[in-house]
Amino acid sequence: MEQEVNVNDLDDSQKQALVCMYYAMLPKTDARYKQRMHDWAVLEKRFGTKKTTYKHAKDSFDFYFPNNGRKGWSDDRDLRRRGIAYQEVFELYKDYSADQLEKTVKEIIHGYEYEEPTFVSMKCGFPETVHNILNGNRDITVDGVYTLKEELSIGKTVFVTLGGDTGKSEVDWNPGFIGVAHVIKEPYDFGYNGKEKYFKFDIEVDCVFEKPFKREDFLSYREAYDAPYIGPELSRDPSQALSTLDMIKAVAVIRAVLDEFPDMLERFKEIFDKEFMDRVLGAVTVMIPTAVKFGENKEDAVNSIREEMSIEDESSEEEEMEYRPYVKPNYYTGCSRKNKDTGKVYSHNRIVFGAPGTGKSFKLDGEQEDLILEGGECERVTFHPDYSYANFVGTYKPVPTKKGISYEYVPGPFMRTYVKAIENGQSENKEDIKPFLLLIEEINRANVAAVFGEVFQLLDRDDRNASQYPVKPSEDIKAYLAKKLGGEPDQYEEIKIPDNMYIWSTMNSADQGVFPMDTAFKRRWNFEYIGINNKEEKINGTYLVCDKAQMPYRVDWNELRKAINTTLASRDYKINEDKLMGPFFVSKSVLENKDAFRETFKSKVIMYLFEDAAKQRRHMLFDGCDEDTRNQYSAICEEFDKRGIDIFCKEIRDKVKKEYLSELE
Repeated sequence: MEQEVNVNDLDDSQKQALVCMYYAMLPKTDARYKQRMHDWAVLEKRFGTKKTTYKHAKDSFDFYFPNNGRKGWSDDRDLRRRGIAYQEVFELYKDYSADQLEKTVKEIIHGYEYEEPTFVSMKCGFPETVHNILNGNRDITVDGVYTLKEELSIGKTVFVTLGGDTGKSEVDWNPGFIGVAHVIKEPYDFGYNGKEKYFKFDIEVDCVFEKPFKREDFLSYREAYDAPYIGPELSRDPSQALSTLDMIKAVAVIRAVLDEFPDMLERFKEIFDKEFMDRVLGAVTVMIPTAVKFGENKEDAVNSIREEMSIEDESSEEEEMEYRPYVKPNYYTGCSRKNKDTGKVYSHNRIVFGAPGTGKSFKLDGEQEDLILEGGECERVTFHPDYSYANFVGTYKPVPTKKGISYEYVPGPFMRTYVKAIENGQSENKEDIKPFLLLIEEINRANVAAVFGEVFQLLDRDDRNASQYPVKPSEDIKAYLAKKLGGEPDQYEEIKIPDNMYIWSTMNSADQGVFPMDTAFKRRWNFEYIGINNKEEKINGTYLVCDKAQMPYRVDWNELRKAINTTLASRDYKINEDKLMGPFFVSKSVLENKDAFRETFKSKVIMYLFEDAAKQRRHMLFDGCDEDTRNQYSAICEEFDKRGIDIFCKEIRDKVKKEYLSELE
């Protein structure tokens, strides 16, 4: 039996090679083969390697998998020419099936597609700070900020932008992105100006550019557009502020600077690591200005440029589609799925909600595997405050190709899932009808009314689980459906969600900054609540070890969690249940590592209680700390290191049994 591939055992080069080999295994007739361009685009953004390079790598593998129906390159083109990682991956996994590798490839792409923020973007408009930077001072104290203190660790890279209203006399500098620095002293002097939330931190300036880069300097770099305080302006910013900056945007910003000042290359190589610079020097999406006459179609104007370019489109042969006749969409396929264990029929529109740590995502992840056990697909998306209709459903965008720019309708996860469900529903064999699931994480963190748009109407399902009421799609969507499903655009005057398309979501109403849902939206979903102690037995035997205390001891995590919850829910605190902590508030893998759990307890549990759940009751909850430290997170953490759970109030301490380590030996 084939062993499961552990993604953590692969380095980045091997992961890229495995993705290419997986698609070499698949024949063109396999529906999964269409996903390759998306996956290669993700790798292109992540590593700066063009999609054509991954295509050629896939072509190299083609020869070794004759069942794919493609000839591939002859075997005299040794895989080692692609890199040792390609030969290693082939030797290790050549005998695995495509089905076996599919899950691994999805995990690889998901890991690269949803990178966490890795940099800090800072806008400073205080004259003293700005003048210190422009005068060549390397060590700078930054004040007047109150956010992202947890991001400001030693060594963290900071992108520095000069702000300020140029109409004011004290602003004698030109605003714009001016340089790069790194943190040399973590946040300190909290409340130095009499306001508790403000703090200071110190940076060392690594480089200052010859000129500040204004927002318009980044117009040609699409991925830099919403880089906070740097890219083209979307809203007015405060004069002194911090924000996070993810890897893709940071790469685009530095590439823009490097394109204008190539002599900065060696300095950037000293500042940033090799992985980052490889991406900067690799393929970065740029938008090419195009002259368009009045009344001329934009696509025709772009095509005139494409005709002048002799570069072959790497995917023209594979993506070319013959005209297909229109087949009326089948919205009633008879697709209904039951839970294999309970026999419960899965709802088509469902929202699983509960307090943080109750296992909402874990529950849906397991049930989606059950749903598509015998075939079908699941696409997962996470909503956030900036998520839009264009992200979710789709929109018309300029898309870069090797021949230039092509204006195309780019579908979002909703439209991709919809098309797959409709295509599958056309099968005459009922056994071939499979479920297609769109799984939305944190659905209430976005403005759902704006994100769903007219799709909102489609959520009303009839007795057979297809949309009860159709909607009229836009011209862009009609053209896209004709391209994907066959026929002409005017044959798609109305659309419905078919009964083999499922939409599941998670929701935590305790999150800060969430958007409210109106009643009309809510009634179109089946809500399933997960209780605060659901499946708590799965964390039995996990302990918080307080081994730095004067007399080291441990406490049962579940016992401590329930004691905290009981106290928060009491008459004195009056904290709602959706603010309490579920059993998996800390992941099980962390719970089982005593050192990791101790540190996570400070950064996650104490932080959550301090900043959110018990924010208005800090003086009561942390009654075990000195009175003058109960409103200082860092001081509470220091007390925790010395005393453990004795930082909490008596109500909690009395409910939790300490097991002293000396007695357990």
